[in-house]
Amino acid sequence: MDFNQLGIFFLQTTLVSGLILTLFRVRKTMGLGMVYICLGLFQFIQVFLPTNFYMRITGVLAVSFASVVFTTVLFTMLLVYIKEDANETKKVIYALLLSNLVIALTLLILNFNLDSQNYTNPYGISMIESPLKFKILLLGTLVLLADMIFAIFLYEFISKYINKLFFRIFLTMALVLAFDSIVFNLITFWGRDNLSELIGTSTIAKIFTATFLSFLYTIYLAYFEKDNKAEELLKIQDIFQKLSYKQKFELASKDIIKTSTELQIKEDRYKTLTDTAPVGVFHTTPTGETTYVNPKWCEITGISAEDAIKDGWKNYIHPDDVDRISHCWNEAVNKKMSSSATYRFIRKDGTLRWVLGNAVPELNKKNEIIGFIGTTTDITEIKKYQEQLIKLKNKAEEANRLKSAFLANVSHEIRTPMNGILGFTNLLKNQQLTSDDRLEYLDIIEDSGRRMLHIMNDIINISRIEAGSVELHKETFDLLNLLTYKLDFFTPIAQKKNLELIYEKNEPDHPIIMHTDKDKVCSIVSNFITNAIKYTDKGSVTFGYQLQKDNVQLYVKDTGIGIVPEKHQVIFERFIQADIEDRMAREGAGLGLAISKSYAELVNGKISMESKPGVGSIFYLTLPYDPKLTLHNQIVNNESKP
Repeated sequence: MDFNQLGIFFLQTTLVSGLILTLFRVRKTMGLGMVYICLGLFQFIQVFLPTNFYMRITGVLAVSFASVVFTTVLFTMLLVYIKEDANETKKVIYALLLSNLVIALTLLILNFNLDSQNYTNPYGISMIESPLKFKILLLGTLVLLADMIFAIFLYEFISKYINKLFFRIFLTMALVLAFDSIVFNLITFWGRDNLSELIGTSTIAKIFTATFLSFLYTIYLAYFEKDNKAEELLKIQDIFQKLSYKQKFELASKDIIKTSTELQIKEDRYKTLTDTAPVGVFHTTPTGETTYVNPKWCEITGISAEDAIKDGWKNYIHPDDVDRISHCWNEAVNKKMSSSATYRFIRKDGTLRWVLGNAVPELNKKNEIIGFIGTTTDITEIKKYQEQLIKLKNKAEEANRLKSAFLANVSHEIRTPMNGILGFTNLLKNQQLTSDDRLEYLDIIEDSGRRMLHIMNDIINISRIEAGSVELHKETFDLLNLLTYKLDFFTPIAQKKNLELIYEKNEPDHPIIMHTDKDKVCSIVSNFITNAIKYTDKGSVTFGYQLQKDNVQLYVKDTGIGIVPEKHQVIFERFIQADIEDRMAREGAGLGLAISKSYAELVNGKISMESKPGVGSIFYLTLPYDPKLTLHNQIVNNESKP
């Protein structure tokens, strides 16, 4: 193998094909005119240099420069056919045929022959033995036409079964060039002794050239023309048949109908997908104006499709979210980027819906933004769950803090009376004590024991409430008698603090008969009065009742320290005191109001309060009341009188 000749062959082929591909690449700015001129020049070269310029690659393989040029011409025709329309393919074919005919006519008119008797090619063919005459060129032109038609048919057929671009091009051109070698050599050199050798070597040489060109053209199409329009196969009649205006109109109409049908199918498929999507779907213009929402979006937001169009959906955003969402959306639109945000819709029925909105830019083939496509997902239940988790977390943290405070407080409350009991018990052992001292010490021991018992009762009661083992024992009693008893019981305690205890009696004077758990009601009222006295240093404590339609409302009012607003609800929780964190915390375990609240719920009652720091507090207990019981009691009493 002659590697020098082989290198020259590759160089020549690369230069020739590179020139064509370069001119084809700049066709959008310069047109295909330069390609046509170049092809015409190649036709002239292959006509006048077919037999004199050969490169011997091996002992049996020789490639002429004319073969390289001819093969490149056919490849160029196929390239135009693949990447351009029928009109451009026509122009290439007509230009090649016209070039051959013009050269043939020129030789005929001028009777132009090359005197080449001193030149012979490797196969012993001289210009004298095979003159370039009109008949040979005319036959060559017909063979060229057949080659181009055959190439188009073959490429269409092979493309139906083979996807790889290289194999489509190579198989097409290899078969066409083999056909050309056989037909042209049979016509030109019929009768020569070495005809079979001419056909064989010519075919091998052209296929060898075709292999190398297939690689070059495949690389070009794959890497330099990949952004061009999708490859479409043309029809032979589109190339070689001149269409009438009616035919052109019919073809154009078919294309329009086909395009419209395809668009309708895509639109129907898109609508089906969006209508059945489990999330809300919306579409906007590049400036962010809504153009479409699917039914699920309307279901989630409670907004009709008509109300959502353009910026109508913004009218239903929660006021606290409007500025944040508008800023986020405008930023995404201006920067042409994706966006994601959580916000609330106020539905027409007044309910709130938390949603997660996501939007991404919609791009065309030129990577230009033509709109935004987004989804809206209902996350209301997730938000509620998150809020519950936060509340539970805060409650657990608060419970842990309160537990620590309660343990510290209750340990103090237990130690204080225990120290009093033990301390004054030891003092009683002193034989020199007077009677008055001894009685005073016994009173202190009694008070400490009572205080200890109260704390233990509270702890036991709250434990029973927690365990759900508290039972109701309903009985009929006179509420006024209960309140009178409380006045008598707590008056001495109030007097010790120089407080006035007032019982406000309201009309009527007749009894108020209740049928419920008397002990539970008594315990609640006692807790109210005890707390009022405990947290009042001067002034008075007033209690009484008010008859309502179906209820009776008991109240205890004091002029004590009051309760800050943030404590109004939590003081009814376990282990809470209004001043539990105050250095001057009053005695008690902070269980009284929690027990009272639980007891009130057990007897179908309700506890509420009003308070102002430094002014005082009012605690209410509202209980169900049936006036018929009182009336029945009056009738019974009247009947029992003589």
